[in-house]
Amino acid sequence: MILNHVRLIRELSSGISTESGFVRVEKDMITEVSDRPYPLADETAVNTNIGNTEDIDMVDCKGKTLIPGLIDLHTHITVLNQVGFNCLHSDMELLTTAAEHAAHYLDMGFTTIRDCGSIHRVANEVKHMAQIGLIEAPDLITCGRAVMLTEGSEDHIMAQHVHFADTVDEVRKAARQEIAEGADFLKVFASGAAAVATSVPEQSIMFPEEIRAAVETAERKGRYVAAHCHGDNAVRNSILAGVRTIEHATLISDETLELAAVQGAYLIPTLAVMHISDGPRKDYWEKRLGPMFRHCTEKMAKAYEMGLYLGFGTDCAAGDFCYDNGIEFRFRRENCGMKDLDILLQCTRNNAVIAGIEDRVGMIRKGMSADLILVDGKPDLDIRCMYHRPKLVMKRGKIVRRM
Repeated sequence: MILNHVRLIRELSSGISTESGFVRVEKDMITEVSDRPYPLADETAVNTNIGNTEDIDMVDCKGKTLIPGLIDLHTHITVLNQVGFNCLHSDMELLTTAAEHAAHYLDMGFTTIRDCGSIHRVANEVKHMAQIGLIEAPDLITCGRAVMLTEGSEDHIMAQHVHFADTVDEVRKAARQEIAEGADFLKVFASGAAAVATSVPEQSIMFPEEIRAAVETAERKGRYVAAHCHGDNAVRNSILAGVRTIEHATLISDETLELAAVQGAYLIPTLAVMHISDGPRKDYWEKRLGPMFRHCTEKMAKAYEMGLYLGFGTDCAAGDFCYDNGIEFRFRRENCGMKDLDILLQCTRNNAVIAGIEDRVGMIRKGMSADLILVDGKPDLDIRCMYHRPKLVMKRGKIVRRM
């Protein structure tokens, strides 16, 4: 297949910049990237209708921007928006619900997602189904259940996506169990959670030695740890323990930002989840999340100015308001002062490097997986075009979405 007359961005296309080039895809791989249009013997043979449902060998992209498929490093295919809560009585219903929900990430151009904790570890199974082509979905990077010290009742419905463990030995055992069940990485809760009313986000709930136990166990199995951290002390403890990715980093201090820079830990801010919508609990969420949002955007702006290699996560779910309206893009641009191109790099190239998958995705070049999206606009110059669905989504060389 030839994607012809595409606009390519230098920083995402291995130095190739053009207003009308082409990309050749064979099977599931990119095999050629050119800064010139594909030479046609008969221009009338080109299928110029992206919305056409028939099989095509060439697509005239009419100067729209082609970029790598987007990557969300912090989401949940269950739990968010209560997905899966009404089918806990049936593992099969939970599986089909989760698989159906996962497919919706493709609608917004996300071809790779990292699930940071799922009910009954169902994301592990959805991942496998996607890998073997049984379902149409993004590639999933999964942790199974997130490891959490006792911070609530095991009977609470939110407890279905966590693995309770107390003490160093229990954390080690939980880590081993999650890896044995198919986890690609481990997630731990180093601080309280903002979404749980009885939890205190500022509090550190894991001791440094417990975090280190998770890190050591993960490293022995070739994995890494992602730590849920709101409070600054939890962030600092996690960085010093060797955690690879700091999720949220909401209340991080200037001093801990410096530590992150020195230690090379990756921050994955999730601003969209702090979006406050109208509703009966608006005042409650404004009081709980408002100060956190203002502190986080201020510190992420500083992290950006310092040159930290930031990742891109949402902690939101495909199909909800924040996802369908590009709130994470908007908050980074409007509230953190990040440049459009840098935001684009965060959700593509940066995320691929952070997740250790940069040899397959995150860039447009020969030999990479053909996970591509076509955008109506120039997102490197005006990220606002990313607030809407892409015109075309390609997953492993197959067009899976057209608009």
